[in-house]
Amino acid sequence: MDFYYQSLVIYLLFFAAYVIIRGTTGESFRLLYNDPIFYILILFIVIFLFIVIVNLIRAPKIILKDDRIIFRNRFGEREVLFSDILNVKIGRRRKRDEEMTYRIIKLKLKNRRKQLRIRANDFERGGELINEFLKIKQPAEKLQG
Repeated sequence: MDFYYQSLVIYLLFFAAYVIIRGTTGESFRLLYNDPIFYILILFIVIFLFIVIVNLIRAPKIILKDDRIIFRNRFGEREVLFSDILNVKIGRRRKRDEEMTYRIIKLKLKNRRKQLRIRANDFERGGELINEFLKIKQPAEKLQG
């Protein structure tokens, strides 16, 4: 979430600076309508604004208790006990279109065939979230080993 907020603010500041500089150095602000950079900046601002609004509506939260993890969003919640976690993997994924990497936390559960995937960047304080799952990972490995 922090990445999306910061990107939106940076694009808005760059857009404002670009409009001010381009509008004052040119003949008037009417020349901006023929400028493709103006439209590209508007497109980026709209995309990141949409992403921020969708994440605010979904409002995903992870609550870590002493013996369980609670996944909560606007539409419901799900509890996972630490004893149900077989394995925790924390890896890096690279987006194909961009150079930015993002962290994925994979939980292998007893009663589920597919791994539960959590993208750390979708939550505020993603770094702290990864550290907490590293703490959970150690006891889960001891139980398996």
